Amino acid sequence: MAHNQTQTKPPEPADTATRRNGILVALSVAVLFVSPQLVTMSRAVANLPVSAAAVAWGRTHGGTCHIHGDLTVSCSHMRDGYANGGTTVGNVWLYGDKGGTERQRHEIRHSDQWAMLGPVFPALYGAECARTAGDYHRNVFERSAGLHDGGYLP
Repeated sequence: MAHNQTQTKPPEPADTATRRNGILVALSVAVLFVSPQLVTMSRAVANLPVSAAAVAWGRTHGGTCHIHGDLTVSCSHMRDGYANGGTTVGNVWLYGDKGGTERQRHEIRHSDQWAMLGPVFPALYGAECARTAGDYHRNVFERSAGLHDGGYLP
């Protein structure tokens, strides 16, 4: 007695990879063009733990903190507790009196770096400062955030 068994072949790896890549492209397009708010929300969620600590730090050092529509927080008029012209921790920009739209745009890019790299970002940033001997014009993170917007003059 012969049995006719229909065997189902598993999907080819190339088909699976093609489908997966198609889904990733579709999601990327949706995020970038359909819902930029999703990017803003994702950054805020990824940075939430360090951002909460940064707001507490900013207020402890005399800062006045304001949340913005892009879910970033600026803590201005701090007495101390930040480096250089300001420091970004998560979604929080800690600074004294060197505010402004351009500088805020620069610091938001650092928030993106925090969200992408997570808790390892400070170590990577410190290593980059050591590699460049403190030359912010050569620092990959500062260049990526925009040297002009950050107030780094040529």
